[in-house]
Amino acid sequence: MGARCDVAVIGAGPAGCAAAIALKRLGVASVLLLEAGDGARPRFGESLPPDIRLILAQLGLAEAFAALGFDPCVGAASSWGEDGLGYNDFLFNPHGLGWHIDRARFDAFLRDAAVAAGAELRFDTVFDSVVMTGDAARLRVRGERGDETITAGFVLDATGRAARVARALGAERIESDRLVCAAALIRIDPDGLLGQRSLLEAVDYGWWYAARLSPDEAIVVVSTDADLLRARRLHRSDAWYGHLAATRHVAAALGTAAPPSQLMVRQARSSRLSRAADQRWRAIGDAASVYDPIMAQGVTKAMIEGLAAARDIVRHMPDAEEGLDARFADYLSLRDYFYGQEGRWPDAPFWTRRRRPQPAVRTLWEVSA
Repeated sequence: MGARCDVAVIGAGPAGCAAAIALKRLGVASVLLLEAGDGARPRFGESLPPDIRLILAQLGLAEAFAALGFDPCVGAASSWGEDGLGYNDFLFNPHGLGWHIDRARFDAFLRDAAVAAGAELRFDTVFDSVVMTGDAARLRVRGERGDETITAGFVLDATGRAARVARALGAERIESDRLVCAAALIRIDPDGLLGQRSLLEAVDYGWWYAARLSPDEAIVVVSTDADLLRARRLHRSDAWYGHLAATRHVAAALGTAAPPSQLMVRQARSSRLSRAADQRWRAIGDAASVYDPIMAQGVTKAMIEGLAAARDIVRHMPDAEEGLDARFADYLSLRDYFYGQEGRWPDAPFWTRRRRPQPAVRTLWEVSA
């Protein structure tokens, strides 16, 4: 006989871990957290905003997170809509400063916290299929225990943009653009100009982002559309570095940074599911909807949705996804407004596409760039 649990959480990223921790803190007896990988997948480093403190506090993790000692982020500098730099600092934010984090370390911290809260975590366990019955969800998974059927009272899909559970239940992903990111961790001069602010610089083919993760290492990302990435060969380290060197502010801040040995290319398309919940399942985080990284909301949004889903399950409102479409429409309006502030390249394809509505496309669930 296979395992039984009250809630099965498929995916152990920030959304899934936040949900698992919250469920246990709310008194749910058995929470099974399944992760397809081994936890070692390369992750982008990034910055977290000050208000992440509120979410961590609700999960009982504020002090433990602070003890990790991530470098503070005092705000952002950006060249957006003008050649010079503008500044948006956190110095007067009521929640304090943000952080530059190592995502792999942060994700491991959340997984450890989920286990400490009482969730059962299984690595290398791949979701295959699901059948919904009147009183339970029956999951087929593959892992170290072989093929197994898990019976769960409720299933949370936290599998990222792949939305594997939602896909198995017939949901489609509706995409609004073709954005991709190519990122690298690069060695930098500890005494260089890249300080405790993140740095954003618009270019004719998209935008660059850089943030110091440690005294001698930075995360550097270029975001552009998939066809422009291929045309400029930005998925190759040599071309990526050449374009980086041609930037004005990012190149100056990084100084004599060495070319990267490896690039990570990931989709970053704005998207949402056609259906994100029902009586015995719900999608959270990127599985439910994906926001443009320019909004800097990925981790925060994921954890908020995980926490909200846990509360709804306990309150017996598991399919309470009211407002998903409205929230996504609000996000699109804000994204379009932000992109609309950049007008230096009116005829460049990247910016032209962002000045006019782009048709929504139902995906065929490809996951490559």
